[in-house]
Amino acid sequence: MGKLPCLCCGCLTLDERGAYDICPVCFWEDDAYLIINDNEIKGVRVDGEVCDEELLDEPSGANHGLTLRQGRENYRKFGACEKEMLRYVRKPKKEEMK
Repeated sequence: MGKLPCLCCGCLTLDERGAYDICPVCFWEDDAYLIINDNEIKGVRVDGEVCDEELLDEPSGANHGLTLRQGRENYRKFGACEKEMLRYVRKPKKEEMK
């Protein structure tokens, strides 16, 4: 099976959902608070699309209370889920882009 998309930046960087892996492209930590079972992530499809708008505003403990909406906006603005994480991120590899 291939990589899964990061919920924040959308790059294919994760081996599994909710394993607290940190995306090397945006530094979002994929926390388990969203997981219900292997195929459904409380309003998030396995392909990474959020189908429950409320999830975008749920504070993530693994990401210092940052919401997914804030992380995505930050990634669009400056390339990391938080400005403080810019030093840890890298540009996506060609095969990681959707």
